[in-house]
Amino acid sequence: MAGFRQVTKAQARSHLSHDERMARLEGAVLPYATREQYVEEIGRLWKDAQNAFLTIGRYLVAAADKLEHGEFQAMVENELPFGYQVAYQLRKVAEAIDGGRLPVAELPNSYATIYQLTTLSEDQLLLAGQRCLIRPDVKRQEIITFKREIARETRQILTPKRLEQLQRLRENLVKQRDAILLQLEQVDCELGSGNISE
Repeated sequence: MAGFRQVTKAQARSHLSHDERMARLEGAVLPYATREQYVEEIGRLWKDAQNAFLTIGRYLVAAADKLEHGEFQAMVENELPFGYQVAYQLRKVAEAIDGGRLPVAELPNSYATIYQLTTLSEDQLLLAGQRCLIRPDVKRQEIITFKREIARETRQILTPKRLEQLQRLRENLVKQRDAILLQLEQVDCELGSGNISE
């Protein structure tokens, strides 16, 4: 037949592979025939998204180190597609992973869940590991529940030494607050006097 060109299976697969890559680049959804194919593709995309979150966190760490504090803050608040809270969480996740504090192979795919792990102290992380809470399928709510249990246990085990530390800390904070309030009162008084010199 004129105009008909035979292709081998390898050529067809290569062409299909190229078409799949192009469709992925364009964000198109390919029709798959089996459940397994959908699971594989969705899993791959999810992993790509999680890798992107880690990379974003690394860029945020680099930007925070490189830029002035005000410049970094303004960039996050005005120019990025997410707010300061998300930026903070992504940075903390990247720092914990790159600093070796959290084992990347055992972490869940959600940066929000990993962030919950970053808020634990070293002792709490050890305990979380003993309770099998550092694993790929751990849910954010499991970590939050663990943190609440730890907080409850900590409140019940308030040693006399810790009680004394907290009381001293409170006294110091009250003194600092009073000093700041006094300074504010003095500034307000001076501003209210209306005497402005050129």
